[in-house]
Amino acid sequence: MRLFAAVLPPDAALDELGRAVDTLPPGDGIRWTERSGWHLTLAFYGDVPEDTVPELNRRLARAAAHTEAFTLALGRGGHFGGRALWTGVSGDVAALCRLAERAEAAGRKSGLPGERPRYEKVAGWEFAGTR
Repeated sequence: MRLFAAVLPPDAALDELGRAVDTLPPGDGIRWTERSGWHLTLAFYGDVPEDTVPELNRRLARAAAHTEAFTLALGRGGHFGGRALWTGVSGDVAALCRLAERAEAAGRKSGLPGERPRYEKVAGWEFAGTR
């Protein structure tokens, strides 16, 4: 199964972002994903063998437990090739980066190669929702 680690924004942030997205013109045959799928990608693991999932879950739970709560705010946004939307974040981005590093380490220690989310490569940390 294809897996990734992510932070799920609180409902209030999703509602605010949803109001902004609702003002966008519809694309040619493009449908938005459900808002419940909008997230901040921390680490992408790709295809993960089913027997690796329990260890990865344990390691991710440990990574989350070692990360203090942090506050972020949504920022300006854009899109990737008309298919994926993103919005930047501000606030305690350093804590978000530490959590992402821990999520990547959890994957490596579980035997997964992992890779940085493409969002970070483009414009820093972004909130991703696909069309």
